[in-house]
Amino acid sequence: MKKFLKTILTNIMYFIGHQKIPDIFNNINIETTSRCNLKCKFCAYDKRDLLNVPYTTMSLTEFQDIVLQSLDLGYKNIGLTPTTGDVFMDKEIINKLIFLDNQKQLDGYYFYTNFIPLDEIKISQLYSLKKLTNLGISIYGSDLESFLKLSGGTAKAYEKLIKNLTFLKKIIVNSKPNFKIEISLRTVKDFKIESSTDQISLIIKKLIKEDFIEFSQNSEFNNWGGLIEDKDVKNLGIRLKSKKINKIGSCSLIYSRLIVGANGKVNACACRDANFTLAIGDLKQKKLREIINYKNPTYKNLILRQEKNDFPDVCKACDFYRSIYQNNNFVWSFKDKRIKHFSLKNIIKILDAR
Repeated sequence: MKKFLKTILTNIMYFIGHQKIPDIFNNINIETTSRCNLKCKFCAYDKRDLLNVPYTTMSLTEFQDIVLQSLDLGYKNIGLTPTTGDVFMDKEIINKLIFLDNQKQLDGYYFYTNFIPLDEIKISQLYSLKKLTNLGISIYGSDLESFLKLSGGTAKAYEKLIKNLTFLKKIIVNSKPNFKIEISLRTVKDFKIESSTDQISLIIKKLIKEDFIEFSQNSEFNNWGGLIEDKDVKNLGIRLKSKKINKIGSCSLIYSRLIVGANGKVNACACRDANFTLAIGDLKQKKLREIINYKNPTYKNLILRQEKNDFPDVCKACDFYRSIYQNNNFVWSFKDKRIKHFSLKNIIKILDAR
């Protein structure tokens, strides 16, 4: 009944043209690297079209230029989580974070990591960063067996994870960080951390006693726009989201969750389009101002298509869709309920003026 009423309300909002698009200036994503140290069975990382979106890392010079272009357009926060990959596979990531710290116009930046490619020096360096607002730590599996099964990683990688989490616990006892930490445990169904005595569970339970650390646990995963199927996660003890998303009007992500890929392509979805099929331009050919622009026919056509409920293939299958005709306060930059919302008319006016 709740789902039915929500659909009815969304249809009414669509009919009268009442949109609630999250502030497009609040966030833009920059993927400094598309490389990863794991091959999680529920992730699209090893299903990427490597001809169009190869594994690569953005140079420091390229990154600095894209950041300055983003700030010039008025963006206030930068997400660094790759579409698929881990930010710490970028060997220059600390230099890039320091560059962000020195940008007066920037409010903050944030990212998720599986926390394995770091070492004690890098973990300590995080403490010196002034504008890091959120550090997300994604942990796959609740013990060695489930880690190996879910992440495709090695026993050595698991040991490194435990070592890094143990060091993190050690330093936060003496000094509270400037940023919030979110620990997301992604593991098998029916696992209860409260009763677990596995090594990694004991460390997590110690960490989440701190009031600045949020904790979540789940065993349900997105389908990556149809790239991940039930057969890919068979016998893993997890499940793909099975409910179909009724799509009414354009998705808020194509306005407020764009990403610049490590290869310079600008994609209209930072979250679930691993192959950048929603690419609206290339920074090797045009400036960001020209690409995220209503005068850009590729971007304009995507908006118009979705508003007519004509969705590209990756969007049709996606279970991460967020209609602009519903409230959209989600994932870090959208959590703040005080965030401004805009009508589509106002967004188009902003995009058209660039």
